[in-house]
Amino acid sequence: MEFCERLGMQARLHTFDDHVSAGELRDQVRRINDDPAVHAILVQLPLPRHIEEPASGLNKFDVFDAISGPKDVDGISRETVPELYRAQAERMLHLPATALAVRRMLEFYEIETEGKVAVIVGRNDITAKPIHHMLGGRMCNATAIWCHRYTRKADHDRFMRAADIIVTSVGSERYRIAADLVKPGAVVIDVATRVGADGKLNGDVDFQHVKDVASFITPVPKGVGPVTVAALTENVVRAAKFAYGLGQPGYDFASSRDAHLRPAISS
Repeated sequence: MEFCERLGMQARLHTFDDHVSAGELRDQVRRINDDPAVHAILVQLPLPRHIEEPASGLNKFDVFDAISGPKDVDGISRETVPELYRAQAERMLHLPATALAVRRMLEFYEIETEGKVAVIVGRNDITAKPIHHMLGGRMCNATAIWCHRYTRKADHDRFMRAADIIVTSVGSERYRIAADLVKPGAVVIDVATRVGADGKLNGDVDFQHVKDVASFITPVPKGVGPVTVAALTENVVRAAKFAYGLGQPGYDFASSRDAHLRPAISS
């Protein structure tokens, strides 16, 4: 919201009680979506457990689907997901912001993805899932391997040591990527954030040791995070253009190499 203000965008925060039902939240999102003065909508995740993981009935996906495609700047509604799943980049309204940030960083630093082995860790709806489809789809043409809490440790470690590109987004103190899991020369992109016992922000990667092994690595903080915020506001600008009939689906990534501001990545 602070970044939006700096850019001259009007951002409004809508808060709800933790006990709000999925139906009530869906209806509120739908009401906001129907306001022509609103160009973009983002639902902050995670939602309360009874909406995230219900045994039956309405759930978070019904809330997501209350957002129309042109306003869905997180790329999570049924109007935006199919193009990513089908790898139809030219028809894409909004690529989820973190995936967009990762894609722009890979393109800017001319990191080859075609034919490479990419391991994506985590199952978040707006980070790991879209990044997996992006890397393994026609946008990147990598061999994408998806690891999550149900992946056996032996398989996880074997996949990681074979990876040319690692993108991790777990954010748990119980998960850590040490240097012995990283192939020399691999590209390591740490999307995760968590606050440690020392009050400092940490990612999934043991940065101090892995940086000596990796060819490229993103720090936490001041790595993917600021680029994600920039990508989100880029999507907001796209949404505003769609509202006035000025925007076109699809993204241009080649031009990102010519940008004057380099995303934060170390080599």
